[in-house]
Amino acid sequence: MTFARFMELALYDERDGYYTTGGGRSRSASSPIGMEGGDFFTAPNLSPLLAKCLVRQLVEIDERLGSPPVFHLVEMGPGDGALCRDVLQECENRHPAFIDRVACILVERSPALRELQRETLRAWNVENGKIRWVKDFETFSDGTLTGMVFSNEFVDALPVHRVRMGEDGLRELYVTGDDELMEVPSEPSTTDLPSFLNDLDVALPVGFTTEISLEAVKWIEEVARVLGRGVVLTIDYGHAAQDYFASERKHGTLLGYYRHTVSTNPLTRVGEQDLTAHVNFSSLARAGERAGLTVTGFTNLLHFLMSLGIDELVNGCDQESAEVKAAAQLLRPHGMGTTFKILIQHKGLDISTLRGLQRRPFFDSVLTGEAH
Repeated sequence: MTFARFMELALYDERDGYYTTGGGRSRSASSPIGMEGGDFFTAPNLSPLLAKCLVRQLVEIDERLGSPPVFHLVEMGPGDGALCRDVLQECENRHPAFIDRVACILVERSPALRELQRETLRAWNVENGKIRWVKDFETFSDGTLTGMVFSNEFVDALPVHRVRMGEDGLRELYVTGDDELMEVPSEPSTTDLPSFLNDLDVALPVGFTTEISLEAVKWIEEVARVLGRGVVLTIDYGHAAQDYFASERKHGTLLGYYRHTVSTNPLTRVGEQDLTAHVNFSSLARAGERAGLTVTGFTNLLHFLMSLGIDELVNGCDQESAEVKAAAQLLRPHGMGTTFKILIQHKGLDISTLRGLQRRPFFDSVLTGEAH
């Protein structure tokens, strides 16, 4: 089978998938997400600081939209629900008039994670009736949504095809084997794979192995379809094309996470380890443009949070406080601060820039630059 199919089953199989079963744990056991007992943690697990900065950006987007009667706040793959909870709480604390207009939609296909999210968001779901869960956008009509579609570490978990450039052209890596799984090269399963590279003007050297996420392209096209007016804000670790296909990534970016340890072998602990691949932000930007989304800007987490005043949020806090320690981790120049990128796209409104894009480490052309 293609690696994309293998990854789909390993993560989402109804009986044995990683996200479906909580990483192979029983429903009553700990979540795969978290500092203790989990396999990985995300920025929202550190503190509410990311949510507080996001709300500052969210309120500006609402103003640019003219404060619509209903503001759709859509989170893709909400994990344990912590980010959504903290965003809603910050909105209620700081912008009560805005929260009254918010309709929150969580897009989650995993039953185990939906249960976890409902527990995290119990007060909002039961008392406020603010939240609606859906598996996907299939039942949404074109242009249904007005507001913001956002995600944090969602796109990296979409299934990817693995390819390698051979002496005789591009080869796809397939998963095979009974007692022991292995990868074998053969003809690409679809012409979309070489077309993906051609679209980015990428010429891989012989021996170069990489990942291609056709699912990410389909996802951004679907978001563009259902969004009538608003913004798409994607937070994830990844690169623009020229860095994604740089020589230091000649073996690809695919990694497994198990109990906070990193594995480069995706064919072990199937259903028990998380699988992720870095996001190709150039392909998201180009696919979005074709589907009607305009690139608002591209930055990294450090510059995004600084632009939104994270320093103000921790000003006056004790240097040993949890808030200051969390801010340091979010802004770390050789950690989350620069590894995580933010792509902002918009549709149906005129935006030249946003507050979160005031400080940018990249030229605007970085997403469309050629990669060889």
